[in-house]
Amino acid sequence: MCGLLTAAMLMLAAGGLAQKRVGNPLFLHMHDKMVETGKWETVIEGSPFFNADWRPAAILLANGTLVNNVPVKMNLLENEVHYLDTAGREMVTTQAVKSVIFRDESNDTSAVFVNKLALANAVTAPEGWMQLLATGKASLLKRFLKQDIETKAYSSATPERRINTTIQYLLLYNGRVEKVQSLDDIADLLESAAFSTWAARQRGAKKSEQQLKAAVDYFNSLQ
Repeated sequence: MCGLLTAAMLMLAAGGLAQKRVGNPLFLHMHDKMVETGKWETVIEGSPFFNADWRPAAILLANGTLVNNVPVKMNLLENEVHYLDTAGREMVTTQAVKSVIFRDESNDTSAVFVNKLALANAVTAPEGWMQLLATGKASLLKRFLKQDIETKAYSSATPERRINTTIQYLLLYNGRVEKVQSLDDIADLLESAAFSTWAARQRGAKKSEQQLKAAVDYFNSLQ
């Protein structure tokens, strides 16, 4: 499994199979820090966050502790996990976090984020948070590359900031994480005759995230 916490494993952990299961109040840590007030007020376009609003999440720490029911925002520009403490203050955790599992209104998993701690055996794993889109013998990851660009209009003392986001797709296979943009890229990395035959029949389809995810899901179904 290349050290990757699969979506199925994460859902099992959320069911109580982590070493320890706690609630939001115990998520506080003595070294956690408060977010600077108004830090992003000058951003006029884009966002440093994956989700603009607070969303409930379960957080899997590196020590195996699963923390449930935490209001979370993922700061993908600074690779930080923001949460609300019991007093409603916005905090940034300093604890080692492996995974963040977002929940929807029916408490189902809606998005899973992992980092290098969850890809322990992947020798080329990049820094930062990545969204897990497909998992199995091969896994598809989505990386949000964010850039903070600050400019000043002529004769203005107030800077304007724009957060640009570039999407990058990564394939985790045989312990390596490689960039992919097309079915051909995936076929070259997987070296599967059955998959290559299937991919050749898909070449007329529009390139999309859904196509890449379907491709990895299909490869995993062959195993």
